[in-house]
Amino acid sequence: MVIYSQIRAMCWKVSSNFNQKNKNMSLFEKFGEKNNTAENPVTSEFEAWVGILYSCISADNQIKDSETASLSKLLYSKEKFIGIDIAPLYAKSYHLKTELGQLKYISACCELIKEEDKETVFALALEILLADGTLGKEEKNVIEVLSKQLKIDTGMTSKIIEVIFLKNKGNLKEI
Repeated sequence: MVIYSQIRAMCWKVSSNFNQKNKNMSLFEKFGEKNNTAENPVTSEFEAWVGILYSCISADNQIKDSETASLSKLLYSKEKFIGIDIAPLYAKSYHLKTELGQLKYISACCELIKEEDKETVFALALEILLADGTLGKEEKNVIEVLSKQLKIDTGMTSKIIEVIFLKNKGNLKEI
């Protein structure tokens, strides 16, 4: 299993490289780069899963080691992620979330989630967002965007939210 400090270090390195790159770009290059949005920067289903779930642990703009550990454990428990190195996926998630903004990034990720996985990803995202038993404004925005972009039926969305709320009722503030 990947050491969580390595993941944090990789995210920091990507952030530093991204900031340095943008500092050296001309205004025209920055403007041109922002307008090239026709192509989805999320390129795989694995990136999409990690991107959505990473956005959930960072919805409050703070990422605790316990949240990173829980997310890694969650991903490694899925058969889909056997043999997948998630550290580079975390780094790319950090980079793209910073570049696109949280809600736009989540929308881009949703495009690559397979139909049969949409409810599962939504439930896992809610599990992460509601781990402390509370739901803040930013977390509500994430839920709304996820539900809309994943095209989950309103009835199913309500069921999933109700079950996750019940499951996490009375949880402590940390995962």
